[in-house]
Order: sequence, then C-alpha cells, then structure tokens
Amino acid sequence: MTISDQGAFWVGVGRKPTEAGAAAEAAMYVQYQIPADLRHPLPVVMVHGGGGQGTDYLSTPDGRPGWATRFLQAGYAVYVVDRPGHGRSPYHPDVLGPMEGAAPTYEFIRWLFCDGAGRPGSQWPGSGEIGADSALDQLMASQGPALPTFTENEEQMRRCGAQLLDRIGPAVLITHSMGGPFGWLVADARPGLVKAIIAVEPIGPPFTELPGFGRLDWGLTAAPITYEPPVREPQELRTRLRAAGADGVQDCLVQDEPVRSLPNLKGLPIAVVVADTSPFAPSGHGVADYLAQAGADAELLRLPEMGITGNGHLPMGEKNSDEVAEALMAWLDKRPTAVEQDAR
Repeated sequence: MTISDQGAFWVGVGRKPTEAGAAAEAAMYVQYQIPADLRHPLPVVMVHGGGGQGTDYLSTPDGRPGWATRFLQAGYAVYVVDRPGHGRSPYHPDVLGPMEGAAPTYEFIRWLFCDGAGRPGSQWPGSGEIGADSALDQLMASQGPALPTFTENEEQMRRCGAQLLDRIGPAVLITHSMGGPFGWLVADARPGLVKAIIAVEPIGPPFTELPGFGRLDWGLTAAPITYEPPVREPQELRTRLRAAGADGVQDCLVQDEPVRSLPNLKGLPIAVVVADTSPFAPSGHGVADYLAQAGADAELLRLPEMGITGNGHLPMGEKNSDEVAEALMAWLDKRPTAVEQDAR
C-alpha cells in the first residue's frame, strides 16, 4: 500500500476569552491518509462515540489494523477525527465547562462493550474479565470524559464537522454511538457535502434520555435540527409509539401525523448498522424508522441478517472487524452510485 499524502490538522479553532486571557476554542483534531491508488472519489470521515477517540478506528483493542487501514487499502481517502474535548482535542474546563460525573469505569465499559465475552460465538477479542483481559485494558485506556451535556457535545460536533467538510469537500460519514448526531447535524448544516452516512450503533431511540446527559428533544438530536414545516421549539414535535412487531425489540417513538420532514436529509443514503449482542440491539430500528419517516433514504442493516453474528457495541474493534468493514464497503458500492457520480 502506497500513501500519496498524509497529515493532521485541527478545524474549529477560535479564541475564547478567559480570566487568564484568550484560550483556543474547542477544536477538532483530524488525521488523514490518502492512498496513491485512489479508487473512490468520496473520502470517508470516521467519527468515534462516547468518551472514546479516533483510536477506535486506527487499531483494534487486541492490536490489529482498524477500519481506517482497511478502508485505505480499499482505495478510500480516510479522515479520522477526535471530537472536541476528546483524545487529541483536549478538554479544558475553562473552554468546555466543568467535568461532571465519575470517570469511566471498567464495570460500565465491560457492560457496554464486552457483555457476553467468552461465550461461544462472541466477537469480543478477550475474556471480558476485569484484570484478565488486555483488550479491555486497551479500550479503557482510550476512554475520557464526555462533555457535560448532549447539547454541548452536538453543537461542537456540528460546528467543527461543518468546517471539516468546507475544507475537504463532499464526503461519506461513518459515525458510532454518541457520535451518531455528528452525521445528522453536519448533514443538516452542509447538505450538499454529506453524500452518505453509515451510522454504526447510533445513540437512540428517538427522544431517548440518558441521566446526566440530557434528552434527544429534537428526535435524534439534543441540539436543534431543521424540520419542514419549521419547528421553533421541540415540544411542537408530536409523537406516537410505533409497535416493533417482533420479539426482542422495543416499541419506539415516531412522529405523529402530520409528519414533518428533515429536508436537509431528504433522499440521503443512510445505513443504520445494528449488532446482535449490543445493548442497542432492541432499539436500533427506531433510528432507521424515524429517519425514513422524515424523508431520508434510510436502511436498517442488522448484522445477523447479513450472516455476521456475535457482535456487540464496538464492531470496529471486535474479532470480525474486517468482515464488518467489508459489509459496509459493499453497501457503499451498492447504494450511492449517483452520489459518486456527483463527486466526479
């Protein structure tokens, strides 16, 4: 594999007054690699979730090449970000507000990512046992604090994500977990530049609430997003409970009639990717349903229905991460043909 260009930069750099002087406003770190054999006109932007960082895509917890390398080998230009306040986008309370809540714990991370580890068919690359799983240790070492609220997280994602696309042009977004709103909000802010979204285990279902972080008041986001007809306050969104219609999945909220659209996501190819052993498995369909109802070209990709089983909430870090990456690239090859023509 030959790299034609690689490097790193920050977007969203500004100046914020503090008592000690002007500090750098929360920025977003971006590292990129462009292959010499560039076979796809659209780059992919990889966005981590929760308290993680871009390392989620650079390598797996057990030390194998991550999705960034696999997509690069397939001929994609790859941009990997550290969202504001995470990883190489440092968190400082004078800029982003005080850190709240406890530090990430092994017990929580084990529940979220490793539940079922050690059972036959599990794709987690370790035992999941605290003190006896080096992969879990590696994942824990990458975890940091989250911004105090959903809304603050999302406003920073929108601002920095829009500036990134202003710089690099049209792209495909691959998001994960709490990074899911990055896709919805950046597509809303730059509808001409987001050409497709792969949302892996995105936060949901619509209008969910997480104690200490807030509620997705605007459906899939805590920050305002554009609806048509316009919505001035999220209370204007009327909802109803849609029955899931199957065992093992939960009923989720959708809009009640008359349905408002998300005009800047209308017709946008979106894959909502759901694993089978994740805590998100029972509700992932709710995200796809909400997007489709609002006019997006949303498709629910349940990994087991594609013959990929045993995955939890971190498919890019599990034993079959390459197999999952191949499935996502196959979806990209199939769906946004017209999008790639536009990019040319």
